[in-house]
Amino acid sequence: MVEYNSKIIRFDDHIEIIQYGENRIRSASEHNNSKRVLKRIDLDKETQNQRAFEQAYRIKRKIKYYCQANDFDLFWTLTLNDNKVNARNYEYSRKRLQAWLKYQREKYGKFNFLFLPELHPSSGRIHFHGVTGGLSPPLVEARYPKSERLIKKNGIQIYNAENWHNGFSTVSKIQDRQKSASYITKYITKELIEMPSAFYQPRYFVSRGLKQPEISYDELSDNYFRDFKPSFVVGERNLLDNEFETDVSIYRIDISEEGELIQNSPPETVWKIREIKSPDGNQDFQK
Repeated sequence: MVEYNSKIIRFDDHIEIIQYGENRIRSASEHNNSKRVLKRIDLDKETQNQRAFEQAYRIKRKIKYYCQANDFDLFWTLTLNDNKVNARNYEYSRKRLQAWLKYQREKYGKFNFLFLPELHPSSGRIHFHGVTGGLSPPLVEARYPKSERLIKKNGIQIYNAENWHNGFSTVSKIQDRQKSASYITKYITKELIEMPSAFYQPRYFVSRGLKQPEISYDELSDNYFRDFKPSFVVGERNLLDNEFETDVSIYRIDISEEGELIQNSPPETVWKIREIKSPDGNQDFQK
């Protein structure tokens, strides 16, 4: 058994430290398997929801680490045409995606990839978002049909992939790893986890050999963090005595070429303060 108050995730150029308000216990045999699937067993609705949220969180964390640790350079959105494929069946749709990825490797050589599905809330159709590194297929500049003007999003040119024949495609060049990681993980939802046709199947698809960050656990003193500012803090404030108790603080710290830990541009801290009740229990307070 190991006692710790900080989880350290080390990438090539930065580290992320999750500091907990109270010490935690981790067994030596503890392992996280983010690819495990949710099984259909007899559980009450509340327990099922909790398990789905927990699995979604594990997958989001895993995907975020992959995106930050690897040199992905293209961001993809691949839709499925109902006239060509069964876009509402998860197993069928993912097989079409995996067949396309296999063909790209056979034609253009080995490349890195990470793809995950999005379930459209109203239509139930599935399409895929993904990132690739080292893949250079033919791309054409996307244009508006009537005006022929170039299609750009936030100043970034959008492309179409001629070799995706299952529906429509958009491709853009990745400008910021952190932003692309945040964007792609938002599609992992409880509804996707609970989708009936996706039971017993993986919820994301990655190429072999992707780099993963080094993860360690330690007991760090408050003095360790005195020169750093957290990007995110969760806790509770007692409005009666104005005392704040931190549950979790997240720090992103750069690693210089000399190996020093620095924050050249300290982030603006996002605070999430939980609602607490007054002693008489009649009123809730929230900041």
